[in-house]
Amino acid sequence: MHERGAWVRPARLAPLVVLALAAGCAEDATEVPGPDVVLRVLVDGEVAADWTLVALEEAVPFIETTVDGDTQRGPRLLDVLAASEIVTWDTAEIIGMGESRSFEVSLDVFASEVDDGWVLDVTNRGTLKLAAESLPRQQWVRDVGEIRVP
Repeated sequence: MHERGAWVRPARLAPLVVLALAAGCAEDATEVPGPDVVLRVLVDGEVAADWTLVALEEAVPFIETTVDGDTQRGPRLLDVLAASEIVTWDTAEIIGMGESRSFEVSLDVFASEVDDGWVLDVTNRGTLKLAAESLPRQQWVRDVGEIRVP
């Protein structure tokens, strides 16, 4: 293992390489993700994982929870970060669309605030929405497409 900034990334072992390949992992962050990729995770500007919905379902458990009266179903944010080989982190930037889906938004989250209740809900349109009981509805990020960890 080696340390870089505030996170630690484990050495790539064979099972992790297989997982990364299954997730469609690319090394060049400027490379456009494949058409089925719903989420790209970047660490220090490098692609840690490109996730399709199928790869997410195979790699991490999906939960069902009620947040603000609505059922949310999808992977926990913490599980997706762990499956993307992000062991420890301080902050992350969630990139998606605002509530009206007419403008891009960026939400900075702090590891100290994120718990098992933060879920990337799979919407009826096949996109991801970040929701959490501790996050006001107007701050939920729709159509999440990228997570950046410095």
